[in-house]
Amino acid sequence: MKILNDLSFTIKEGSITGLIGPNGAGKSSFFNALFALFPSTGSIKLEDIELVGKTPNQVNHLGVCRTFQDSKLLPQMTVLENLMLSSKYSETVTLRRVFFDSKNLSEEQKNEQAQGIKLLRKVGLEKKAHILAGDLSYGQSKLIEILKLFMCDSKLILLDEPFSGLFPEMIKVITRLIYELVESGRTIIFVEHNMKLISEICDHVIVLDAGTKIAEGTFDHVRKIPAVIEAYLGD
Repeated sequence: MKILNDLSFTIKEGSITGLIGPNGAGKSSFFNALFALFPSTGSIKLEDIELVGKTPNQVNHLGVCRTFQDSKLLPQMTVLENLMLSSKYSETVTLRRVFFDSKNLSEEQKNEQAQGIKLLRKVGLEKKAHILAGDLSYGQSKLIEILKLFMCDSKLILLDEPFSGLFPEMIKVITRLIYELVESGRTIIFVEHNMKLISEICDHVIVLDAGTKIAEGTFDHVRKIPAVIEAYLGD
């Protein structure tokens, strides 16, 4: 069965792109295909590097990361430990490094811990650093998922409904963090059903329906297209 059909588009580096469409349109499926969780017979390139055929681990190491609709924090680990899971050390952590380069490895770990505390302080959660992630509220868990993105050196970030179920104040905080990610050199694609947020945040919008692209452009442009109105936005 084909889920995505002749889907083709280009994402501008340093931009925020909204991926919208009705339920079942293929938005999350595209994320899964890009991240090699679904098989694909097409071509997906990050700059000039082909991602199709790579493993999820390889895709991540090439500079792609993602969040999911539901928080994927490890509940039995502390908030700070969850943040540090996203850290990229200068060299791969091997047994050789553990035994023969422990001083430098320890120094890197301290630096990553300091970075994690700094990020938590930025959003007023520094007192939560050493509690179990499973004790966070829903909104706090979503916020930590966004903070994890600052700990890794990703080029392309895929956000799957980062604002769903959040109160307005938390939406403002996460919006600010998304802008900070872009200012630091990241490119973002995010799925969202809140059209007000799409219109305010996105530089570019792509509309999917039944696995096919039916429109793209600015939000003001696509919201006037009859096919988009019929498939998703309504009158």
